[in-house]
Amino acid sequence: MTTKLHRYFRIVLLMFLTIMLAGCASALVSTETPIPTALSPTSLPTPTLIPATDIPAPLPTPLPTQPPFMPVITPDAIQVERWREYQTALAKGILPTYSFENIVCEWDILARSGQEVYVWAVCASPNVDDTRPAVIHLGADGSVQSVEIPKRGSLSDFNRLFPEVAQAKMNWYVDEMDDSGKEMIRELYNHIEYRRTHPEESPLIVLSATPIP
Repeated sequence: MTTKLHRYFRIVLLMFLTIMLAGCASALVSTETPIPTALSPTSLPTPTLIPATDIPAPLPTPLPTQPPFMPVITPDAIQVERWREYQTALAKGILPTYSFENIVCEWDILARSGQEVYVWAVCASPNVDDTRPAVIHLGADGSVQSVEIPKRGSLSDFNRLFPEVAQAKMNWYVDEMDDSGKEMIRELYNHIEYRRTHPEESPLIVLSATPIP
């Protein structure tokens, strides 16, 4: 009887120990901090390489715009042939009290409209010279009919005789601060001096319209 009882208690004890060990193992598994597995690196998009030839070249920086300026107007063929008529008419209009045979004139065409040619003229005799704007009135055949000179200081005369396009270029000559206009007038005077010793030489306005052979 005692032997059977001892065997029974041993069986119960073994069962108890087995249950206890199983519980401990479960507790160890549940409370143990899991070891993190190594994360695979995030796949980054591969950059697209642009060939150097496909990269647009930078646009050049535009140069500063030049100030507006009236274009140079050259005479037509008839005016080139009749330049002596222009010179005589301008000489009589700008220096009326002097003999026109001794006067040499140069002029720049400011504008043209119909039978009117608007010019800035420089005329000089051996004793006196003057520079003025003028309107040359032409006939149907291109011949010079008359020349009109505005009165000095008369704004109404200027506005009556000269259109706005001619007045705009005229300001280039009368502006005391504009060295370009002064340089042009000096050039006209210099050519007058040259023509005094070369009577057959044409005015600069005619030379600018004559094609080079």
